[in-house]
Amino acid sequence: MKNIGVFFIKNFILFYFLFSCSQRPLQSQVNLGSTIIGSEPSNTDAGTPAAPIKPPAPPVAPTPNPAPVTSLKFEPLAWEAKVTGSSYWSNTIYNVIQSEEPQMLGQNVADDIELFCPAYRTLTDHQRLNFWGQLFAGMSKFESGWNPATYYVETTMGLDPVTGRQVASEGLLQLSYQDQRSYNLDCGFDWAVDKNYTNTDSRKSIFDPLKNLRCGIKILAKQLARQRAISTTTDVYWSVLKKNGRYTKVPEIAAITKTLRFCN
Repeated sequence: MKNIGVFFIKNFILFYFLFSCSQRPLQSQVNLGSTIIGSEPSNTDAGTPAAPIKPPAPPVAPTPNPAPVTSLKFEPLAWEAKVTGSSYWSNTIYNVIQSEEPQMLGQNVADDIELFCPAYRTLTDHQRLNFWGQLFAGMSKFESGWNPATYYVETTMGLDPVTGRQVASEGLLQLSYQDQRSYNLDCGFDWAVDKNYTNTDSRKSIFDPLKNLRCGIKILAKQLARQRAISTTTDVYWSVLKKNGRYTKVPEIAAITKTLRFCN
């Protein structure tokens, strides 16, 4: 019986020893922190549960810069205090020059520019644009009295080849239908329609301030390119700009443009 007891005890110890050793590789695997597919890696000490990894925060969209704030404003043109709605005419001039005749904003666009705006060559483009608006407003004052439907028959200029009638000066800048042919321009004057209206009917296309001003701007732009002067003794479209002419209004127009504070 003693031998059986000793045998039983020895086998029990051996079994316990073998069973204990078989569990160590699993414990060693945990201690090494090995990664299992589908699990999260751990950088913690053995035996300490790994903290869950937080997903990266989504990128924060940059705050867009606010729209630039500008304090630039045009000084009112001469007609704006006298004629209701004339600010529309002013904007027409600005838009046409900026989009179609930007060379008019050049520093050396006219040799006589100081006569109308002494500080012109030092101005910004914005201020120069303001000046040209005032120049056309001044011209229009003496051409049409700021009346878009002004109609004046030129008794010494013969027949207008477009209308077949005596040449007439019309609108804010006193233009004629023939100007489209003479200056190779598309002014939008439609005689085929306008001939059905009376001479002073405000529906005439040549009376449209936008069309009339745009065409006048282009005519002056051609003069500036050709002569580099606003006021000349010859080859000038408007008599009010003819230097030393019978109907010249150069001093009066210059007085109007000089009311712009930045011109002096």
